Amino acid sequence: MIDSPVSRRRFLATLGLASVPFAGCSGTESEWVLVDTPTDATLADVVTASTGTFAVGEGGVVLRRGSETWSIALADGPTGAQNGLESADVTSNGRVVWFAGDSGALGAYDTVDETVLDVSAPEGWTSSWEALAVTGLAGGERLFLINSSGAFLRGHRDGSDVEWREPTEPGTGTSVAAMAVTPLEYGYVCDTSGDVYESADAGETWTRIGIEGASVNFHDVSAVDSGHVDVAGGDGVVYRYDGGEWSRTVIGEDPIRAIARDRYDALVVDSLGRISERTFDGWVELDRVDTGNEPLGIALGTPRTPQVVVGESGTVLERRY
Repeated sequence: MIDSPVSRRRFLATLGLASVPFAGCSGTESEWVLVDTPTDATLADVVTASTGTFAVGEGGVVLRRGSETWSIALADGPTGAQNGLESADVTSNGRVVWFAGDSGALGAYDTVDETVLDVSAPEGWTSSWEALAVTGLAGGERLFLINSSGAFLRGHRDGSDVEWREPTEPGTGTSVAAMAVTPLEYGYVCDTSGDVYESADAGETWTRIGIEGASVNFHDVSAVDSGHVDVAGGDGVVYRYDGGEWSRTVIGEDPIRAIARDRYDALVVDSLGRISERTFDGWVELDRVDTGNEPLGIALGTPRTPQVVVGESGTVLERRY
């Protein structure tokens, strides 16, 4: 029996169970590799910035991947109180990574200056933030937050200050699962009751847009614009919105935990570690990586940074070519 999560990761990697090569649509072989990280903390979300990849999670930890290895950028969260971080996003120029989580924790990490901005408990809100989205350039970005009961808060940064507007509420108070905001500030929120809400005015007003007949918990949402929206279902289905209608694609039988997309590409990971990719021919299963820890977040990466999956007990998977 392997007692510690770190030992388990190293053990799996030694046995070569981290991944199985596959032939991608470009004909280039790749594999998903289990890598060492300097933490056993559960990692809830991951984003790609201009200087590398960042993951956030339990105890306020913020991990940074440089050219090859992972290190701790922030150990205890923006306040130093070790409040867990649940969500992260990055400014449009990739310079500043924002993160939010328990007890109103909210902060930003400048990836160039390596400085931290703490704006926790905005407007006195100390509830736990379930999701965070950011639009705009560093220093003047707009922030969007939502808590588990569906209160939606909007802010505009000016230097080290953030001006907040009155909160709105997309739904009827059901538990929120995830949120996405497009560059043109169309907002999308999904909950655990099979509902998806859209805002066309940066969160001022909301309209329920589905999903009829879903009757399933949702876990994640990713959006590029108002015609390119994907929702991850607890029934192994990706629900896709084209601005007017929903379509369904069955990926598997297990809950899809996380989804990431841009205009052309998308990745999902389910609760058992099956990673699937959308190609020109539709969805293709790439691999199943059984680490014994549930995946919770996924990032597409860039030509200079790998695609990444993060999850429980400090688990990090990277796609290698």
